[in-house]
Amino acid sequence: MSEPLLQVNHLVTSIGMGGNKANVVDDVSFTINKGETFVLLGESGSGKSITALSIMRLLPAAAEIKSGEVILNGQNLFQLSEREMRDVRGAKIGMIFQEPQSSLNPVLTAGQQISETLFRHKKNISKQECIKSSIELLDAVGIPAPDRRINEFPHQFSGGMKQRIMIAMALAGEPDLLIADEPTTALDVTIQAQVLELLRKLQKDTGMAILFITHDLGVTAQMADHVAVMRTGKIVEAKNKQSLFASPEHPYTLQLFDAIPGWDKRQAENNDIKVARNQEHCLLKVRDLKVHYPIKKGVFKRVIGHVKAVDGVTIDVHAGETVALVGESGSGKTTMGKGILRLLQTTDGEVLYEGEDLSLLGAAALRKKRSEIQIVFQDPYSSMNPRMMIRDIIQEGMLAQGIGETRQERDKMTAELLEQVGLLPEHQLRYPHEFSGGQRQRICIARALAVKPKLIICDEPTSALDVSVQAQILALLRKLQKEYQLAYLFITHNISVVEYIAHYVAVMYQGKIVEQGDVEQVLMHPQNEYTRALLSAVPRINRTGTE
Repeated sequence: MSEPLLQVNHLVTSIGMGGNKANVVDDVSFTINKGETFVLLGESGSGKSITALSIMRLLPAAAEIKSGEVILNGQNLFQLSEREMRDVRGAKIGMIFQEPQSSLNPVLTAGQQISETLFRHKKNISKQECIKSSIELLDAVGIPAPDRRINEFPHQFSGGMKQRIMIAMALAGEPDLLIADEPTTALDVTIQAQVLELLRKLQKDTGMAILFITHDLGVTAQMADHVAVMRTGKIVEAKNKQSLFASPEHPYTLQLFDAIPGWDKRQAENNDIKVARNQEHCLLKVRDLKVHYPIKKGVFKRVIGHVKAVDGVTIDVHAGETVALVGESGSGKTTMGKGILRLLQTTDGEVLYEGEDLSLLGAAALRKKRSEIQIVFQDPYSSMNPRMMIRDIIQEGMLAQGIGETRQERDKMTAELLEQVGLLPEHQLRYPHEFSGGQRQRICIARALAVKPKLIICDEPTSALDVSVQAQILALLRKLQKEYQLAYLFITHNISVVEYIAHYVAVMYQGKIVEQGDVEQVLMHPQNEYTRALLSAVPRINRTGTE
């Protein structure tokens, strides 16, 4: 038997003011043994992060620990003073937060931020020793040329590199326990694979235990020794990984497994329908599309080169078909989508919609044509005006395109659209902040449908959503496609979503499409080296709990 490192016993944490307090962590108990990885699995709002912050005693002002105890190496952390807790944080428990950009200080270099932890927890360490240790830590987490990059600021690093710096900071105090709060959620699949492999290696080298917080079953399958499933502040099921994946028991756990997109779900729903790709039904033809941004330098801002965001892309989208555009951040996917709609200036190439070149249309003609081509953005909240009611948001396009002769007619159409996307007619009199993320995305889909489009560009529409909400949105998109023969250009980096929803797939890398074809052909038998690397990085699960 492994020796217990951390014991959380009957933890209750509430949030609220005055008499309106609600228990967001409700009688939670678990044990983490030395050297093991314990995964807290659950969706947004389940209480995972608040549990971690309760352990660290870093709760926001409106939250308080009502009862319970947290015992680390036999010591009850709730009995320590705040001064004593500062010696625990960093030295005995390290923490990696979900969003490295907001967790790093933008005005301090990587080395300075790591040094803060070293100076705090290693008494009498000299400046030279601190610099040496910081370089060694950056090297250990895979930052290239650490002796040079130690003097760089957070904005000079990519998202994956920033997360590595956060890991280096967390490891600087040589903690017994590392709390990793959704450390890979914002990362591309290949960077995620690198970070997870790094954490496993560091755990093996140092013997530390990890409390890993995630909503991703694939990541859980890769990392966990034991898993606790959280819902509405309670642990509803807790088992070792193999038992949980082989025989989940709680209805909520089963719901999470059922919501995972992929080949199995597609075939189980009997949705594996082939779409004929013939020129008669070709809605959109993109030919050699280029979007280049000039690089200017010097006093006179001379152009010395170009950033080739989209570099000679050719692709077709047919009626009733979902074409997935797959690639990592910075590959040019979103730029291509905006270029098709002429939301930004293209450099060269043709965009033919039903045989008509959109680049040759004037402003009025293009505005009219946009009623047939709509876009659903990645972040629904930032794509809606927070001061407008849902009714006015949906009817903006109707008014611009002259749809509906009277206000009453438009109100009736709005009510019907909301019902189509699974919301209530009375929701049209509310504001965006009154809805969840999944509901906001449904509203954005209703807004796109309001002008009766034939093609919708979906730009990462489910990337910020929990797996169960993602399943609802994907099911809705398939239903609408079947009813209206809609075509989708589906921009994503999630291979499982592509497996579930796409008929045709194009893989994009550094502004170019490196491989395209039937979804089964490309994903099952990839020809390009980059496609193979992308697919190999996807965390896979099976019901035995192994990768």
